[in-house]
Parts: sequence; structure tokens; C-alpha cells
Amino acid sequence: MTSAQTVQIAQIDASGRKRPVDPIRVEFYRSIADQRLAEGLSPLVQPIVIRSVGDGYKLTTGGHRLEVLRGLGRETLVIGVDVVIRDEDEEGARASEIFENIGNAGLTALDRAIFIAEAKDIYNKTRLKIRQSKRKDIQVQFDKESPETGLFLSERFTDQVAKRVNLGRSQIFEALAIAKALNPEVIPQLRGTMIEDNQNELKQLAALDAGHQRKAVAAILDGEVKTVAQARVAIGVDKPKTDDLQARIYSDLLDRWSKATNKTKRQFMADVGLVYAEKDEKA
Repeated sequence: MTSAQTVQIAQIDASGRKRPVDPIRVEFYRSIADQRLAEGLSPLVQPIVIRSVGDGYKLTTGGHRLEVLRGLGRETLVIGVDVVIRDEDEEGARASEIFENIGNAGLTALDRAIFIAEAKDIYNKTRLKIRQSKRKDIQVQFDKESPETGLFLSERFTDQVAKRVNLGRSQIFEALAIAKALNPEVIPQLRGTMIEDNQNELKQLAALDAGHQRKAVAAILDGEVKTVAQARVAIGVDKPKTDDLQARIYSDLLDRWSKATNKTKRQFMADVGLVYAEKDEKA
């Protein structure tokens, strides 16, 4: 086999990925790879995709699969089997990464929101470019499937994505709102927390301003609270809920006691068999 038919893993730059590599998912893919190897097959169900950059290559899609190959001790990848070299510019590679991942069942709610927002951005820019073009051959593409995104630009974005990720339109709108409102500083901190894969929790967090988001996430990471609702109370955004009947009664008693005169307090204490230590107060 000639060198022209292979790529060295060391030549592939996998930095700057939109989606961090999850060690647990790598282990999952590794188990599949081991099973395939035992059956005499290639370790990957789907090859990774790279593009030429200078003297090396840049990873487009397949970060977890690349880690599996590294874990297997592979140094050389076979073109067409382990890896595909695609002729794309940076923008095209970004679109490929986003739209391969957008329908991935393994995405967390956080990553899904980020990818959907990125997809919407690409979709809108592509539509605008075609609308502004005076070339008929480009305008015709408006009614065809976009090769970069796999979406029909003449159809509503939310409807198409909802089908692809098996969610309702309202959930797609929520995901877009979450990605738009989340403070970029807290996104890395959410990785590995229960909040990361709970769209309702992310929605509550995104409803806070940037400063309160940082405080809420800090409270969760410190173990002070477990949910965003609890964090909102802990940082003073919301008041504690007193839904419990006894809690409401106790709160009402304290309020009424503070308003009672010494005479009323003496009478109450006597009725319950206690003695009231009077303060210097007009009865």
C-alpha cells in the first residue's frame, strides 16, 4: 500500500472542536470497534472526515471515532476505509460538523441547542446569499436540498430540524432561545453536570442575566444546590416557596407574634402553660 492511500494520525489537527470529546462516549464506540474487529471488519461503522490544510489535515467530523482509533494504537489510517478527505473550506467544514451532529442521539440538550443555533445561522446566511444572487443557476438551488446542510432552503427551518432530531417545534424554538441567551462563560462549566442534558433546567438558567447565570452555576458546582430553581432562591432572584401547610402556618404565627402587644403575648403564653418574659413595651 502506497503512502498516497494512507494518512498519518499525527498529521490530523483535531483542535477547536464545537463539541468536546466525551470519554464515556469514546468507550461506547470502542466497544463497537472491538466487536467489529473480532468479526474481521473495519473498526469504524462510518469513517472520519478530514480536509487538507497546509502540510497536514484538519478534522471535520468524527472526534470520538478518531480517539477510538488512537486508543487502538493506530498510527496510519486507510483512505476510504478509516478516513475520507473532503475538499471543503473552513465554512463548509463547519457546516458539515454541525449538520452531522445535529441529529446525533448522543447529543446532550446543551450541545443540541448550540448546534441547532449554529445550523440556523448557516441556513439563514445561505438563504440570504441565494436571495441576493442575480445568477439563475444559484437561485434555482433555493428549491433543492443544500449539499452542506441537507436542508431544503425553501422549507421552514424549524420543521425540518424538528423531524431530524425528533423533537417538537416548540422544543426547537426553546433550544434556539437557550443558545442565544446562555452566557458563553458558563457553558464549559455546565459540562458533566445534570443541567447539561436537561433542556428545562437550561431554559430556567438562560432566563437569568449573565451575572446571575454565573452565580447560579457557581452555587450548583459548589454543591450548595442541585437545581436551577434552588439556585435562583440561593442567589436571591426568587423567594423561597412555602407550599407546605405547616410552613405557611409557622410563617403566619411569626408575623402575627411580631405584631402582638405584650398583653396579647402574656395571654397566649398563659394559655399554652408558659411564662412570657416581658420587654419594655407599652401594653
